[in-house]
Amino acid sequence: MLLFLMSSYIKMIEIRLANKGEIIRQKEIWRASFGDNERYIDFYYANRYREEETLLLLQDERIAAMLTMLPVKIFVSDLRSYNSTMLYAIATDPNYQLQGFATRLLEYAHHYLQGKNNIFTLLVPTTKQLFDFYGKQGYQNGFYIREALLTHEKIQSFQITETCRCSISGISPQEYIKRREKQLKGKLFVSYNEEDILYQKKLSMQSNADIFGIDFKKAEGCAIIERMMNTNKAVIKELLVPEELTLLAMKHLAQLLQAKEYLIRTPAYLGQRLDGSVHPFGMIKATHETDLVTIPEDLGYLGIAFD
Repeated sequence: MLLFLMSSYIKMIEIRLANKGEIIRQKEIWRASFGDNERYIDFYYANRYREEETLLLLQDERIAAMLTMLPVKIFVSDLRSYNSTMLYAIATDPNYQLQGFATRLLEYAHHYLQGKNNIFTLLVPTTKQLFDFYGKQGYQNGFYIREALLTHEKIQSFQITETCRCSISGISPQEYIKRREKQLKGKLFVSYNEEDILYQKKLSMQSNADIFGIDFKKAEGCAIIERMMNTNKAVIKELLVPEELTLLAMKHLAQLLQAKEYLIRTPAYLGQRLDGSVHPFGMIKATHETDLVTIPEDLGYLGIAFD
């Protein structure tokens, strides 16, 4: 009789938005899935977490998987924009893996966002295996970056022919958005709201860096920098300056924030003077029928991924 009851037991699955009082369990899943330290996890939940943006999958009333839905806009070359959502922190408790929970969450998010005037979802896979997994869920490569790893000595050896001045200072999220969208205007790119740029500023400042405005005599740009904890490495998560001023900007940034190594990210169509390599960074999927088709030649730019 007992064996019959056990074999016939049906596990109940529920997917819903998060409620208050469920953060501790979410933190456990985050830690087990991503390996981030307590300081970073606590920082996210204190500064960016929203219950109404968090989907949870529960098995028998226990949280087993989760994902976050961050509102963004996608701008295209003719300046049209589309309400979209970045799916972030997609995680399943290791004890519940291989049961298709991530796929269920993605499908639920897709249908949920269809009713929210959302045109696209996008996400940033961190491994080749995840690119393959999301490809099977209907996502395609839509955003690219150029990435270069340079030493401090290499940057200081740059031969600068430009003689214009360059000044760098921390700026507000509002000013950063203005500069960022001016640099990217006319391209396919993801636009972030003020709340997310403020969160990025806090992230950067926590690592003794910042979001910066870069001013030249006749041009301007911007950059987001974080220092890697317990390393002598800085990550320039976004560098947006005119191509001909890239080396000058990097030389001044390296003087301002000294490190042994710099990982530098730019849009794929910029940063050629830094060498590096171009590779897919984000994937995209339509939630509604649209005439927008992204192709690799577009070199769409996502940029900030809170990675």
